[in-house]
Amino acid sequence: MSQRALAKRSGLSQQLISKLENGLVESTTEVFKLAEILHVDAVWLATGKETSAGPDTQNAAATAFVPLVSWVAAGLWREMENHLQPGSHEELVPVSCRVSRNAFALRVQGDSMEPVFPNGSYIIVDPALEAHHGSYVVMRMDDAEQATFKQLVIDGSERYLKPLNPRYPLMPIRQSVTVCGVVRQMLMNFDYNQPQN
Repeated sequence: MSQRALAKRSGLSQQLISKLENGLVESTTEVFKLAEILHVDAVWLATGKETSAGPDTQNAAATAFVPLVSWVAAGLWREMENHLQPGSHEELVPVSCRVSRNAFALRVQGDSMEPVFPNGSYIIVDPALEAHHGSYVVMRMDDAEQATFKQLVIDGSERYLKPLNPRYPLMPIRQSVTVCGVVRQMLMNFDYNQPQN
């Protein structure tokens, strides 16, 4: 693939791609985007060193990275996904399953989806997937500012959002909603270096 074609596909400048290729830029998070487009391992692309995975093959899922966004940004994701600027998100989250290029991550807040999705865990959301009965979805009520995360329940012509924690009620969907995406993966990090109270 030419630098020009890669620049067009990635949204990066051809000048930056040239600098990366010639080793004039030591480190950039853009390497993750380029690795996904080129179907290679990001560490291999950045350093030239083989990892246990090495370059991606047709049959193996390479580690990809998606932006961690706020719940407000998630609610507006379909409108802003093509206008994201580099650095407009908190951080990148690794993904070990195949997702579309517009996938994103959210940090779970609260206990309404416990015990399956603990407070503080990460969910990987793919806007390209279609929501079905039983799907874990991120949706925004069209009169709300931010998105919510629940399980979609479809019973005949009725639709509900179901929290997994039985302390919270089933919520009928009585208004217009936007499906921001379907959850593909949950990640939980454990930080043993945090000071104990």
